Amino acid sequence: MTSLEGILSDIGELTAADQIAPFMARLTANYGLQTAAYLGTGTLDRQREPREPYLAVTYSPDWVERYRTQGYLKIDPVVRIGLKRLLPFDWSEFTETDKSVNQLFGEAAEFGLGPKGISFPIHGHAGDKALLSVSADLSELDWKGVRRTILQQFPIIAAHLHEAVLRTESATRPIPRLSPRELECLQWSSEGKTVWECSVILGLSQHTVRCYLESARHKLAASSNAHAVSIALRSGLLFEHP
Repeated sequence: MTSLEGILSDIGELTAADQIAPFMARLTANYGLQTAAYLGTGTLDRQREPREPYLAVTYSPDWVERYRTQGYLKIDPVVRIGLKRLLPFDWSEFTETDKSVNQLFGEAAEFGLGPKGISFPIHGHAGDKALLSVSADLSELDWKGVRRTILQQFPIIAAHLHEAVLRTESATRPIPRLSPRELECLQWSSEGKTVWECSVILGLSQHTVRCYLESARHKLAASSNAHAVSIALRSGLLFEHP
């Protein structure tokens, strides 16, 4: 099984749009999942004609066509509710009595989607939103272990995958403005300094350094300090020492 660091490294090497779906197929195999789907809106669908959400899936082409022709995007609770969420959510919470929704999930199972699933919302800083959803066909015992792992790792994977999609689609996003202190904290973090070391170097309290880093993460829509440093470096906000 490829480690999280290996997965993130693979995402960083994605340079073309046609590499996204094959990567997702490798991702599902790595974690013992049945399917994976990435749905992007906002920045992504505004640059597409006709204006449709960006979609990269491991589903069968027949299910993708069926989903579109039946208009399931409008009634799918995973999408309809998921894009408004901030935190990961388990599909088990959807106990819909609506006949059309029951039909959707019934047909999805016939086309190979697993009965168990989790979705991970992503919210960018330029109105871009996305949803990474995975499904599995596992016993309750096996699902318990896999579920724990993906809840720990997939929020990070989802954020990095979203950046890769924006990169490969050449989606333009305004570079956020960071304060001098936010940039200083990120710059020293990029040099491997801890929060305590940053506080000593900058003459600030550790609490203040954490606040600056948290603010920078929020502005950059980053999932961690390391992710924020990566985004800032790619955006030209920081400089790399040789």
